[in-house]
Amino acid sequence: MAIKKQTFMNGVLVIMFSQILIKLLGFIYRIILTNFPEFADVGNSYYGSGFQVYTLILAIATMGIPNTISKLVSEKMAIGDKRGAHRIFRTAMGVFTIIAVIFALLLFFGSEFLSTTILQNPGVKYTLMALSPAIIFVAMSAVLRGYFVGMQNMMEYSKAQIIEQIVNSVFSVIFVVMLLGSTPEIMAAGSTLATTVAASTAFLYLLMYYNKNKKDIWEEVRKSEKFAIEPTKKIAKKLIAYAIPISFASVVVALSGVIDVVTVVRGLQDFGYSIVEANEKFGVILGKVDILVSIPLSLNVAFSVALVPFVSSALAKNKKKEAVDKINFSMKVSSIIALPCTAGLFLLATPIFELIFPNAPGGAELLKIQCFMIVFSVVAQTLSGALQGFGKLMAPGICLFIGAVVKYVLNVIFIPMYGEVVPAITTVIYNAISFILSFIILYRTMKEKPNIFELFIKPLIATILMSFVVILTEKLLSYINLENAVTTIVTIIVAIIAYAVFLVICKVMSKEEIKQLPYGNKICQVIEKVKKI
Repeated sequence: MAIKKQTFMNGVLVIMFSQILIKLLGFIYRIILTNFPEFADVGNSYYGSGFQVYTLILAIATMGIPNTISKLVSEKMAIGDKRGAHRIFRTAMGVFTIIAVIFALLLFFGSEFLSTTILQNPGVKYTLMALSPAIIFVAMSAVLRGYFVGMQNMMEYSKAQIIEQIVNSVFSVIFVVMLLGSTPEIMAAGSTLATTVAASTAFLYLLMYYNKNKKDIWEEVRKSEKFAIEPTKKIAKKLIAYAIPISFASVVVALSGVIDVVTVVRGLQDFGYSIVEANEKFGVILGKVDILVSIPLSLNVAFSVALVPFVSSALAKNKKKEAVDKINFSMKVSSIIALPCTAGLFLLATPIFELIFPNAPGGAELLKIQCFMIVFSVVAQTLSGALQGFGKLMAPGICLFIGAVVKYVLNVIFIPMYGEVVPAITTVIYNAISFILSFIILYRTMKEKPNIFELFIKPLIATILMSFVVILTEKLLSYINLENAVTTIVTIIVAIIAYAVFLVICKVMSKEEIKQLPYGNKICQVIEKVKKI
């Protein structure tokens, strides 16, 4: 069959590489936009506010689609029912396209009500209108992505995301440049219009790939005749029954963002800022802090995506131990990613802001607070994929919802009293609550006792040792009186090397675990040579 499968770790590597590239491209174009004086933090506020609302509606309309389809398709593929897998795909395309069209129309025609009445920030209207058509293309792409992931093909999923981000990055800058001289809200709408262009391009790429392989797909379907054909109505009901609980987690994540949109600008005005000043302060969080803390999440999202079909397939074959081992391995890797990123952003917040936002460097103190969410959010991401693989579809969403309720209450009470520092703190609390609850539920579901020392303490020790190296390196380079850019980049490089060394010294990963990584055997050989030296 032309749609090729990848192993678990190869799939993770493919998605991880694509996510790094996607975040890098997104990072670059947001830096460019933020450094336009006409756009800056105020433009980021309109852009981010509109995008948060769009993300919530998108979550309701589409976000459960890829995991729902990948779960159901992988279960069919595990027992050899390729006809059933393809019927799930075809039914999903019809059902979710209709749902997406309805939500796109609601967003377009309801943009004025949402921006004026709900957000009390009228300038967001144009951003919402520009984003509304993207929902349709994202939904159709999500169906195709879910089908490919369910067949354990992560490559096209990742290629489509890279293409989408390239188009989005390029056209965001082009549209804003074309609109220079307009108001920040119009420029923000132009930037988000690029999202619609990018979403349509990604859908066309995936559709072309599917059509290219359609002959081979149907050949496999015809061979799969020993299984009973499920009625379309039954499949549609199953899709919606799975999509609602799976999308619930995505809806709550998006709702958390909207909570900030609704409470922060309003709360900052009660604190004493004008609406322009409130948007400027909120723009720092949306356009700078959120972008930086999302980088580790993008590195780890691969495990969340890959775990759902892998765990579902393993359980369908009665291989629970294999699923549990892979979850523990993924959890440890998530800790290895999250902890040093948190430490690095905390220690280097100010020089990083001065490096990448030279025309608008304010906000480093907020990053020092909000970066602690990374530890909880990254690992919770992996927990979510594992829980969904085990069939606990509502659990991640319920955990997030409890955290979101706490966040809302704290925002409403404390933002008018203490200002812009509150959203950064409540974001950490929200993610911590979600992580703790998800962790407890997962290990009770698996009926396993977590090895806290292996999962968290060892990576933490390596991170603390790396942090001392970061502090010493930065102080040493400051005595030499180098440029901030050189000092920051060199310090980051030294930190990465030091962390890799401390991972080996602290024996954070066993030889068997290292071998599970891509190029694991070569990594083991390098480690052995270094030890001898």
